Amino acid sequence: MPGLIRYMAKASFCLNERRCIARDVQGVYGNLILYATYRIDCALEDVALRGQIDKALRQCIVEHPVLGVVIQDVETEKPQLYRPSSLLLDEHVRYLETIDTREDDAGTVQALLKQVHNEPFAQWHVRPAWRVHILPTTPNGTSQATELHVAFAYSHALADGFSGVLFHQTLLRALNTQHSPTPTNESVFQISAEDHHLLPPLEKAATLPISWSFLLRPLFGEFLPAWIVRALGMSSEIPDGVWTGAQKRPPSPTSIQPIRTAVCCRRIPPAHLERALAACRGHGVRLTGLLAVMVARALARALRARGQVRSDFIANLPLDLRRCIPQASHSMANYASGTTETIHILSKQHQDHDLTSPESLTDEDWATARRLTERLSEASNTLADQPVALLKYLSDFRDWTTRQIAKPADSSFELSNVGSFNAASFNPSQPHRTAEGDWSLRDIVFSQSANALGAPFNVNVASTKGGPLAIVLTWWPGMLGVEDEESLMDDVADGLVDQMAHV
Repeated sequence: MPGLIRYMAKASFCLNERRCIARDVQGVYGNLILYATYRIDCALEDVALRGQIDKALRQCIVEHPVLGVVIQDVETEKPQLYRPSSLLLDEHVRYLETIDTREDDAGTVQALLKQVHNEPFAQWHVRPAWRVHILPTTPNGTSQATELHVAFAYSHALADGFSGVLFHQTLLRALNTQHSPTPTNESVFQISAEDHHLLPPLEKAATLPISWSFLLRPLFGEFLPAWIVRALGMSSEIPDGVWTGAQKRPPSPTSIQPIRTAVCCRRIPPAHLERALAACRGHGVRLTGLLAVMVARALARALRARGQVRSDFIANLPLDLRRCIPQASHSMANYASGTTETIHILSKQHQDHDLTSPESLTDEDWATARRLTERLSEASNTLADQPVALLKYLSDFRDWTTRQIAKPADSSFELSNVGSFNAASFNPSQPHRTAEGDWSLRDIVFSQSANALGAPFNVNVASTKGGPLAIVLTWWPGMLGVEDEESLMDDVADGLVDQMAHV
């Protein structure tokens, strides 16, 4: 591969990309994964199947230039983005014969996510940081159909969560529109300089204004003694009673021993999801707001069963800013920001026998979900006072990353929802997909690795139109502050499933 690289252009990474590079290189974050199951109603021989996938992936690289770049100088404060003249597809595609599952694994998806999350990227300077893991199967023992379990894993330094949805959008369309796909013995993919136009970093694609009141609070909290910050009425300390996992983070990951990710998966049946969405519409609530409240309730109940009575939880809620940047609506990039909201569980609910019983979703819970919905709508429709804009006041990202690892968590969980995948809307040339032999997509799943700088655990959400809601919980082992971490996450996940069944 190194002999094939001829650097055609270079550009400096900025702000959010530099933050992601610093944590990735130091081993404190892994990758993002967008998983989906593809099906075609005919049997395909291995050679023909790989020929179709090869051609479709080449189209993905053409349409999403970020898949064809490498990162140099990752150990410095000025990493550089380069475009090689070619890349080797074989280094980015892994065909799996089976998945090593254990009796306590929830199934193929959970095992696949766990495996892929714990395979770090390497050689950033010669190889774009993405891979596609493919597990071909024959569904239900029939020989008249072919299924592919496809896990697209990529670095957050290159792209955000919704970018994975865009990748599967392109891959599905490419599979369905290629003509006479023939296998090639040539793994080298030549990158056209004329067609390889990267989107600019977020702060160059749009203006991110910051008000003085928004700026002063984090600056004071970072650089002034705590007593001065409190005296100014700008304390950012975590209030007593908020659950933030372990009092001390586990030993810091390193580039040699990067962070490990544990995984717990659940699916909400389509009928339960549709009923919950109808209830949301009746209360003026979006699904993300409702799920955040449900996570807090399920977590409160699970902790109470372990002798910890908590009523307040802080949720990190990532945002996709593409709505404010029209030119980025269909392009892979790192255009994410976020907001933080506090969720209070009423003390009366701690006395109830079962927090997930049908009647336990109170008017106050719906009011909280409505407040979160309004806050998310407000934050995702403006470029002003976005937390990501504060990164311009950091001069040393690596030092900042090291200092943050040493601090305890300042939130309870992160909830990321990449939305619902509508295959028909993503394939305008074949909106109804009636021709026999066409590829279809179902069961899309989103997951992100554990984060040594973030919340104790992540709740990752995605769905397909008319299909189930996939929920994936990921965490850094040792971060939850209980001895039975897997059991705790199972209880939280089961609590979500039960609440969604009774909305």
